[in-house]
Amino acid sequence: MRTMKLAAALIAVGACLPGLAAATNGMIMEGYGPIATGMGGAALAYDNGSAALANNPATLGLMADGHRVDVMLGYVGPDVSAPGTFGDSSADAFYMPAFGYVAKQGDFAWGAGIYGQGGMGTEYASGDMAQVGVGRVIFPLAWRANARLTIGGSVDLVWAGMDLVADLDGNGSKDIDFKDDSDFTGRAKGYSLAAKLGFTYRLNDALTLGGVYQSAGNLPDLKGAGYKVTGFDMPAMVGLGFAWQASERLLVAADLKDVLWGDSMNTVTILQNGMTLAPFQQDWDNQVVVSAGLAWKFTGALTGRIGYNYGKNPIPDEFVNYLWPATVEHHYTAGFGYTFGGRSQVNFALSYAPENSVTGTGAMNGGMVIDHSQLNWQLMVSHRF
Repeated sequence: MRTMKLAAALIAVGACLPGLAAATNGMIMEGYGPIATGMGGAALAYDNGSAALANNPATLGLMADGHRVDVMLGYVGPDVSAPGTFGDSSADAFYMPAFGYVAKQGDFAWGAGIYGQGGMGTEYASGDMAQVGVGRVIFPLAWRANARLTIGGSVDLVWAGMDLVADLDGNGSKDIDFKDDSDFTGRAKGYSLAAKLGFTYRLNDALTLGGVYQSAGNLPDLKGAGYKVTGFDMPAMVGLGFAWQASERLLVAADLKDVLWGDSMNTVTILQNGMTLAPFQQDWDNQVVVSAGLAWKFTGALTGRIGYNYGKNPIPDEFVNYLWPATVEHHYTAGFGYTFGGRSQVNFALSYAPENSVTGTGAMNGGMVIDHSQLNWQLMVSHRF
């Protein structure tokens, strides 16, 4: 009964908080949860708490028996500029709340949670702006098949929200204009279902492999205020990683992911009352993301983490757009975890993405320069019982 009530509450919260943001590996975050983010986003083969819901649900099988509650707040601080044309974007602070509950008993672990998956956001002095947010309410199940192998999966309720204001022909009037007044919702909305399937395999006492497949978001048309957005979707992803407990103090982890943007971000079309206003050609490339990190246990209570994450900008220069320049590539991360009272813990991670500058080469963006850097953080408070 407790689990059913929690699930209903999460769905209600998820419907109200799409968590608009400006993410970093394309439109997805460089890491989910401060434990993984502090290690460059690597998360597929070790216990990283309920962030496993967004990473690899099979790692839930690695936690100790009992219950765990995680409450998290993430901050994304993009610095975007289109010098010489639109100037600086004032959309420089986005907040992403998250929550997870996990229970493990014997060979099974299950739970529920809500995580922002990512998005993009800009706002210029001209009034042109875009905010896109995607999140998931996630229901995982993990099963320890034997002493070495754990299999896990999840069913995800995916939602997306979008605001967009744009002057398409440069005459000073806004040809597209739909937005709401909330920092957490978009005027045009859509909902769908997706899934994840993952595993962990313990090769020996020190080395564990992990892998995951996440299906595409399969988002329908986003609708609101007489507008309709077609062709917007979140990609499928496949990943493989390892975690090596090199010593009692040192944990080394790395992941390799292939994010299949080429199947999801092609042409995003905006319609109003059935009339096509703008087909935004995207034709993003698939993106290989490398994540690696170290965790060092200074004391029984304090752990420090460092990491690195790289994902090549997936947007071809021909189609890069000042409204959604998801173009940063390198990420340098650090963080810590501190346990107090035996059952409670606080984790924090900081991520810096240095400026990446691109210049448009297409008919619609030729010569336009877009600069983008980010400074992000995540804070999570956890309790076991």
